[in-house]
Formats: sequence, structure tokens, C-alpha cells
Amino acid sequence: DRSASINDAMDHVKLAIDMYQSGNEYIVGVDLGGNPTKNDFREYEVAFQLARNAGLKVTIHCGEVPCGESANDEDEKMAKAFQEAEAVLRFNPDRLGHALLLPDSLQSLLDSSHIAIETCPTSNVMTLELARSFHGNLIEGLKCHPRLGRWLEYYPISVSTDDSGVFHTDPTKELLLLAIAYNLNEDSLKKIVV
Repeated sequence: DRSASINDAMDHVKLAIDMYQSGNEYIVGVDLGGNPTKNDFREYEVAFQLARNAGLKVTIHCGEVPCGESANDEDEKMAKAFQEAEAVLRFNPDRLGHALLLPDSLQSLLDSSHIAIETCPTSNVMTLELARSFHGNLIEGLKCHPRLGRWLEYYPISVSTDDSGVFHTDPTKELLLLAIAYNLNEDSLKKIVV
């Protein structure tokens, strides 16, 4: 949780490692999520490296807030967001959460890494207010997703719900939304699900 301290993160990672190494089949990885405006991945990197070294998979949510096009952006918040996103990509986690607002200047780094991206169609549309111009129509809003159309063509993604209770969705609904919005056939959906 980005709002927690590095000490809390280390405690959680050590607990996950202990459980993983004791044979708990339900513990397979760790994730940095939470409010994307709180703290910075670089503050927690040592904890995630520890988890990786122990054999756990690592997911980092990033690109959830607007980023500048470079570390030298005139807007300090945009420059910091760029620096954090670049640090996450260079860390090369097993999966990225959302990555919606990564700047074009980081796209080649993302493309060369082949880090799988966890997409959450309903959550992405709702949190970015993509459906606002379409009277709340999720399908039309999803068509405006800043990256998803391109990712479906060539990039490894997973489809998730993010928070099924808040967004009143499930994996089947998320896949159906994608199929309708992007005219995906069964073979296309199978590539995503695998």
C-alpha cells in the first residue's frame, strides 16, 4: 500500500516470503497498489527486490496519474511521475497495474520489456471518466481508452476487475466489454485469457 511506510512494506514482504517458502500455495507474489498520489515506488524498491530475490512475482501499479514526457518536465509533479514510471519499467516487474497514462516517451521501454499489463476495463473507464461524453456508456468509453486498443493488437495483457464490488463487474463482464468495444472474436479472447 503506497500510503504505508517502508517498514510496513518490509514487514509484509517478509511475511509473504515466510509463507511462500513454507509451502503456502496461495502466496505467489506481492503488489504495490493504493493511492497513486501517495509516496513513490523508489521508496519501496528494496522491499520488492527482496521479494523477487525470494522467488515471488512482483506487480507494480504505475502510470495511473498523468506523467510528463521527460524527467525534465517543467511541472514538478509531472517530472516526478515520469521518473517514477521510468524507475518501475527499469525495475522490470512481472506485471504492471493499469499503466494507463504512461507517456509516449516511455512506450519504447515498455515495448522492449514485454511486462504484462493488468487492465481493468470498467475501472479504467470509470476512473478516467472516459464514458462521460457518451452518457455513461461503458462500451463507447472503453473505445476511448488511451492504450488498450494498441495493446490488444500486440502486447501481453491480463483482464481483471480491479474492485468488483465498487464497479459491479466480474471477469466475464470485463471480457464481454472488450469483445464488444473492440470487435474481438473468440480466438482473440483466447489469446488474452491464456
